[in-house]
Amino acid sequence: MQAPDLPANEEERIATLHGLNILDTPRHDRFDRYTRISTRIFDMPIAIISLVDRYRQWFKSTVGLEADETPRDISFCGHAILGDGVFEIRNTRRDSRFRDNPLVLEQPHIRFYAGAPLEAPNGHRLGTLCLIDRVPRRLSEEEKTMLSNLADMVVGEMIHYVDTETGLDNRNALLDAGAKCFETEAANRHFSLLLFDLTEVVVSHNDADWRVPPGQVFAQQLCHHFPGALSIASLGREDFCVLLKDDENFDEATAIDRVCLESRRLIFADDRYDSFTPYVGCIPYDQKKYDCIVDMLHEADDRFFKRDAKLSPTIDDKDRSSESLERWRNTIF
Repeated sequence: MQAPDLPANEEERIATLHGLNILDTPRHDRFDRYTRISTRIFDMPIAIISLVDRYRQWFKSTVGLEADETPRDISFCGHAILGDGVFEIRNTRRDSRFRDNPLVLEQPHIRFYAGAPLEAPNGHRLGTLCLIDRVPRRLSEEEKTMLSNLADMVVGEMIHYVDTETGLDNRNALLDAGAKCFETEAANRHFSLLLFDLTEVVVSHNDADWRVPPGQVFAQQLCHHFPGALSIASLGREDFCVLLKDDENFDEATAIDRVCLESRRLIFADDRYDSFTPYVGCIPYDQKKYDCIVDMLHEADDRFFKRDAKLSPTIDDKDRSSESLERWRNTIF
């Protein structure tokens, strides 16, 4: 087996990859649709969006494979990022570099591989959109071009729809998700915008108080505690938004409380801080008031700007109850 070489610009490439803050983020349909489309277009059992980190390849999206990552030294994608075009291995059993590779001899038993590099605007190849089959295959030149085009579209999603500071959706992605909500019949629009403003938390402490930047931790906790959200977005360094479909089986109040409690525990370097209280608000969809998601965001921006600290309820980790959500819904703005 031949381990992949390192690119000449490896350190700069890793810096670009880490700068996107996309590693170890939750799966998202924005990327999953490309792996689904790829399996159908090319009639392949496995398609992966793979990002090549320093010692591993991590999978942002997979179809036909349950793994989340594999070591870089046995990766095919580590080889694929070394060149410009599609890297194709038509039969791994006949290629001395791969015939004794664990990914060939064991699951997923790769016999065919084709990977198109995910090239960032600065030229750094961050990973691949790759296809895998368990039988020998061969792509035509037209198919290689199509795979490269899909890879470019994946990069477009990464650059234009991901907040590079947190790895969350950015405003563009939130607007797209919100637009889809408004495509349904008005009577069937059951969703809300949850707004979180950490400005008060950030300005009331010194940098020395933080173990890690509060925005990054808060973003991770939102993803963990709102797994069914239509979109979780960063609207600025201290402003976050969750687009949530109404679900009577999901306890929003408990989720909010847990986000605040876990964020406090992870953020503060000193245990003397016993609360984490961002401004929290909710704007439920109202057929009479809103014609698009932008209307709801404008109202949120306006109301947060005009808020009075005395009237803005907060969720304190000492006050974990369903009453907090009712107070929050009814009195926030």
